[in-house]
Amino acid sequence: MATQIAPASPSNTPVIRAAGGIIQRTTSSGDEVMIVYRKRHQDWTLPKGKVRDGESFQEAALREVAEETGCSCALGNYMGTLSYADEGVPKVVMFWKMTVIEESSVADTEEIGEAVWMPAASAVQRLTHAQEKSLLSRVVTVPRVPPSTADAEPPLAHKAFPAVPVEDRAQARLLREADAFRVELLFLERRPGADRSSFWAAAAHGQLENVARCLESKDVEGGFLCLQAAQRYTVYGLNKSELMARAYILREEAQKIASWRGEAMGSLLSVPDNELAAERVMEAMALRDEERTNQYYKMRVVGDHLRTILILCSVAVVALLPFALLRSSARMVALSLLFGLLGACFSAVHWLMRGRNDSRISNVFVMLTPVLLGGVAGMAGHSVYEYTVWALNLTTPHLGGDLALAFLSGMLGQRVLARLAVTQSRRRK
Repeated sequence: MATQIAPASPSNTPVIRAAGGIIQRTTSSGDEVMIVYRKRHQDWTLPKGKVRDGESFQEAALREVAEETGCSCALGNYMGTLSYADEGVPKVVMFWKMTVIEESSVADTEEIGEAVWMPAASAVQRLTHAQEKSLLSRVVTVPRVPPSTADAEPPLAHKAFPAVPVEDRAQARLLREADAFRVELLFLERRPGADRSSFWAAAAHGQLENVARCLESKDVEGGFLCLQAAQRYTVYGLNKSELMARAYILREEAQKIASWRGEAMGSLLSVPDNELAAERVMEAMALRDEERTNQYYKMRVVGDHLRTILILCSVAVVALLPFALLRSSARMVALSLLFGLLGACFSAVHWLMRGRNDSRISNVFVMLTPVLLGGVAGMAGHSVYEYTVWALNLTTPHLGGDLALAFLSGMLGQRVLARLAVTQSRRRK
C-alpha cells in the first residue's frame, strides 16, 4: 500500500509526537531486521525519534532512521502506532516499514552505540520494550515473546490490539484503523481542558476493547461496528469549531445518500451552527454508519445470489444438454426447459444488477423460486409455439424461433413472479 505524506505536526501540542521505521531485508537464512542500541538509555529499540516543527510523520521517520542507522530508505506501508508515557508526558510513535536504498555508517554516534542486523526472532527477543516486541512480532510474523513485567511500559489508551496475520487484509485494515483512531482519541483526551475521565472517553475505550476481542475471534464485521461506535462517542470531545466542521462533512455526505437516511441526516443537521449539539451530530453519524452497513449487506446478498444463479445455470446445462442429443420428443422438452431456465436466470441477474434485490426477500430460496418457475414458463412458451405452428399449418417448424420463445417466456415468468413477491411483501409490511 502506497503511503501519502501526513499533515505537518503543529508545535503547540501536549503530546510528544515521534516516528520511526522497521527496516527489513530478506537473506538466504531468513528475514532480518535492524535495531539500534541507545547509549544514554542503555536499551535496544527500533530506530525512531521526535517529529520536528513543520515536519510530517513520514519525513521524520525517514530522517530519524537515516541518522540512527546510516541507512537511506524507501518508505513502505504504515505498520502501527505505539503510545506510552515519557516522564509523565504522553507520547505516540508511528512506524512505517522501510527498505534500504543505500547503507553507510551511523551518523548520530553520540546517541547511538551501534545499529545491527539481526534475524527477526532474535530482534524481537533483543528489544528492550514490550510494545516494540509486540509490534515487531506482528509485522515479521514470528512467535510472540511474552513481555517482561519489568520492561513493560504503561499504556495510555487501552490494552494493545492482538497480533493478526499480515496476509489477512480485512483484519490488517481493521487493526490499522483502530490504531489510528487510538491516536486521535489520545489527542482529544490530552489537550488542554479535556477531562480524561469523562463518559465519552470511557465509552470509546470500552468499544476499543470490544474491537480487540473481535480481532482475537476474527470477527472483522463486528470489529468495524465497534470501531464506528467508538468514533461516534468522540463527538462529545470536539470543540465548537470542530463540531461545526464535522456537521458540514455530514451534510455533504447526506446529499449523496439516496435512501431515507440521507433525508433524516439533513433534517438533524438543519439547525444553525450556533445551536448545533453533539447529540445531533452523533445521531447523524449513526445514520451514515447504518447506511454503509446496509449497503455492504446488500452487496453481500447480491454476490451470494449471483453465485447461486451461476451454479444453477451450470447444473441445468450439465443435466439437460445430454437430452438435447436425443432424437425423440424429449429433446425439445429438455431444450425448452433449459432455455426457459436460462431466460429466467438472465432476468434475475438483470434484476439484481439494477438494485432491485429487495431486502425483505433476501432469502435465497425465495429468490430462486421465480427463477425455477420461470424455467417452467419456458415449457409454456414451447407449447404456445407448437400451437402456433399447428394453427398456421406450418410444415417446417423453426428450432431457433421455438427456443427464442422459450427464453422470452422464462424471462417474463421470472419478472412477473418477482414483482408479485415484492408487492405482497410490501402489502404485509
